[in-house]
Amino acid sequence: MRKIKARTKWFVPFIAILLILAGCQSVGGLDVNKVLLGDLDVKSSESSMTLSLNAVPAAGISAEDKEIVDLINSFSLDVSNMKVQDNGNISAKGTVGYKQLKLPFTFFMDKEALVFTVEGAKQPFYYPIQNAEDMVGIEGLDPAKTEAFSKQLTQFVVKNLLNPSVISVSSVNEAVYGQTMNLTKLHTEVTGDELPALLKGFLKSISTDSEGFTQLISGLYDYLYPVIQAEEVDLGELLGLGAGQIPLDDKEAVVTVLHDAAKLAIDSVLLVYDKQLDNLYESTPELKTVLSKDTKLQVDIFVDSGFHVRKQNIDLLVALPASEDLPLQSISFKAESQVWNIGGPVTADVISTDGALNVSALQLTPGETLRNFEVGSDAHRLMKEEFGITKKSIEIAPDDDYYYPLVEGNTTYVPLRYLAEDLDATVEWDAVNHAINVTEDVYGDKLVFKIGSSVATINGTPVKLDQPVFVDEYGDAYVPLRLLAEALHATVEKDMDGWIYIERK
Repeated sequence: MRKIKARTKWFVPFIAILLILAGCQSVGGLDVNKVLLGDLDVKSSESSMTLSLNAVPAAGISAEDKEIVDLINSFSLDVSNMKVQDNGNISAKGTVGYKQLKLPFTFFMDKEALVFTVEGAKQPFYYPIQNAEDMVGIEGLDPAKTEAFSKQLTQFVVKNLLNPSVISVSSVNEAVYGQTMNLTKLHTEVTGDELPALLKGFLKSISTDSEGFTQLISGLYDYLYPVIQAEEVDLGELLGLGAGQIPLDDKEAVVTVLHDAAKLAIDSVLLVYDKQLDNLYESTPELKTVLSKDTKLQVDIFVDSGFHVRKQNIDLLVALPASEDLPLQSISFKAESQVWNIGGPVTADVISTDGALNVSALQLTPGETLRNFEVGSDAHRLMKEEFGITKKSIEIAPDDDYYYPLVEGNTTYVPLRYLAEDLDATVEWDAVNHAINVTEDVYGDKLVFKIGSSVATINGTPVKLDQPVFVDEYGDAYVPLRLLAEALHATVEKDMDGWIYIERK
């Protein structure tokens, strides 16, 4: 479990580093390094967070595009309480906003599984943690070394980043979870046109920080050695120096080679940095809008006397170039968070996996998905009406080499199984009655077609066919396309060229 915990603790400081861009050890008397490293050492806490988006449409936007913009602007995330327990367990509860809906959810993660619920669901859903690790395929990482390397990387990046043009520190009184506290406020602003110079300065600083760079690579070696050893990676071959040229267990040699190779790469980038940036602007002129003064990041971080972040406000506005494909002037992201009960007794709220649905082992059809939610619930309506998970479109050409449609008189026949399964229905062979049983996915309608019979049944009602169900030379049973599609709640249209269009809403 500590492996999961280490990954979780790593995320917040890493984002904070990139957003603060505070390169010196102290800003206005505030030791930024201590703040970031102090948060890495926190084992338990409670927090809340809100997140929202705001897209500003371009002039003359179409009604269809305006609907998309309204959808973006309706999205919100409100985590009212996240608990991080000292054993690494995490829980959260909150709401997701979409249009006029507020959909409550809960979440829990321990060393066994990630479990979540949504209001309207008939049972919780879970994803086994072990399956996720198998999927990534990385084993052998020491959780203690993960935290140590996180700290080392934090120190290295903070040391070498440059300060933006606007950065200040002040003393303020702020409310955190209903309690007024005396905090130190770090305020910083970064505009898009500053970013290229800040990145270049960061690369220059790294290139000259030979000692720090070497220590970082040494820490990376300690961290990844078990993985590299397990994967039997040949570093010499990987770096183009020839197989067996760098013994993996010779740490000094490995660190030296990697340091020199990385420094050479950085120095090579710096030699052509300005020219390549000009070329990039020339080949992608719209980038000048994104990296302009109109793109702006503002971050306020509030720190207590123990160097713990108690509040954080992030406001990012990205200016966008005029485009038919993206009819927006700008899009902004706003996040606010606060933290309390730092290091205190925190117990994550467990969600049991008893009766829960293992989503890692299933490929659910639209109907199977919807049946996991109460009919009439916001979640059910959201998936069916807003997200349209039951929608399906099929096109069949007159000479289609998959369906091989056969036309007799005014009736088009297709292989039953192909079309039924493409519309998510279940198809079963009844050997006793020489019949094919079809179960519609969303509504559960029952269809029965008997080989050689000109009568089918739909939910027990007999339906006369123009000709009996027949089997072709390949063993495929053919039935009338329109009858089958409409019985599976789809509509059928045919154009003048003989193309058939099947739509299910």
